[in-house]
Amino acid sequence: MTKSDSKPPRMRPWIRVLLGASLALNLAVAGLAIGSAIRFGGDRPDRARPPMPLGALMYRALPREDRDMLRQRDRMTREEHEARRKSEAAELDAALRAVPFDPAEVEAFVRRDAERRQNFDREMREAWMARIIGMSDAERANYADRLQQALTAQARHPGPPPHDKKDRD
Repeated sequence: MTKSDSKPPRMRPWIRVLLGASLALNLAVAGLAIGSAIRFGGDRPDRARPPMPLGALMYRALPREDRDMLRQRDRMTREEHEARRKSEAAELDAALRAVPFDPAEVEAFVRRDAERRQNFDREMREAWMARIIGMSDAERANYADRLQQALTAQARHPGPPPHDKKDRD
């Protein structure tokens, strides 16, 4: 038997483990890079977010103190909002699961929810309008400029604008 016919020496087990771990890490990094490129890469029209509602743009264009004032009109705490949401979800769930099913109960729930949202919207419109009426000509022009900038940015980049923490005049 010649030296060329002999089997190569076996790889040590710890080297196999190290190579396997290295391969797994390389695949994970490559997967993250490819996933990020797919998710965040380029402006593709098929991935554009829906435009932000005009009311939201009108709210965001207000100075911070005015936004704070409008938020204060809704006097419920975060915990109270969450408790109401859970209660309403449980009420709807019970109505949907009821045997026999009573469509009138679900319709009443939907009607109460729509009424509550309409009342909230009306109160916000009235408070917003009162603030706009109370603005000086210069303040109103400044507000109109900020709103126009938001609308222009919205047209270029649909969807919610990035969160802006800096205070506006």
